[in-house]
Amino acid sequence: IWNRAGNELQRGELAAIIRLNQSQQHEEAEQRASALIEAAPWFAEAWNQRAIARFAMRRYAESIHDSHQSLEINPYHFQAAASMGEAYNELGNAVSALESFQRALRLNPALEGVRAQISRLSRIIEEK
Repeated sequence: IWNRAGNELQRGELAAIIRLNQSQQHEEAEQRASALIEAAPWFAEAWNQRAIARFAMRRYAESIHDSHQSLEINPYHFQAAASMGEAYNELGNAVSALESFQRALRLNPALEGVRAQISRLSRIIEEK
């Protein structure tokens, strides 16, 4: 559903960006997502795809920013919340990672991997 926003050209560009991320061509995906965001800053999935590319390039703070933007536009974007949790986790910020994962699970209770992360992070935080 989130890929249905925008006009036909924008949806086509988003599909190309998704394919680039899936084929691990993250630099090109980031560049094209940036151009799409410039043209359509309200396109939540463009922000999410750029977050995915930036995460893959280990640019976690930028990935968090993009995930946050995606959630600002679409507060139901559970994948963006989960991605933000992964990025915070990579930065060693267990509290923010836990909060992000909890948000993702509230939005989509079927995310078993996220449920496992919440359990793991809760134990880590409790032990400190």
